[in-house]
Amino acid sequence: MTLDRKTPQKAMTILLVEDHIDTLTTFAKFLRTLGHVVHTADGYQAAMDLAKKERFDLAVCDINLWDGDGCDLFGDLQKLQPMRGIAVTGYTLEDETHHYRDSGFSVVLRKPVQISQITSAISQLSCTDHTTDPSTDQAIGEPRA
Repeated sequence: MTLDRKTPQKAMTILLVEDHIDTLTTFAKFLRTLGHVVHTADGYQAAMDLAKKERFDLAVCDINLWDGDGCDLFGDLQKLQPMRGIAVTGYTLEDETHHYRDSGFSVVLRKPVQISQITSAISQLSCTDHTTDPSTDQAIGEPRA
């Protein structure tokens, strides 16, 4: 994993939700090296518990969690506080991608996610106004069908 220090990013407070512990740990460490404040959750309920205590600019959510659905989770998170969302999933057929966007995610990234993809998505979302409707965001990466 190489870090691209040429692309400065606005520091964000990120809720990272992933039920694969090695992936969760690796991405959290990487995002922290970029200056972001990262809180991790290994599932739906842990993410909800954190969102009741902390404020977040962005949620990066796995869709298939051991204790729930990432789309349902993101909807519940947005009821607690406004935030942007990046969906991370292995399922990116066209109808699935539309469902993720309809659930409020601004970006959909297909697993396995490359470091450059997540960095680019976060960078672009950090430059957007958090009060705008996420459904109007432009696609940041083309999901593969």
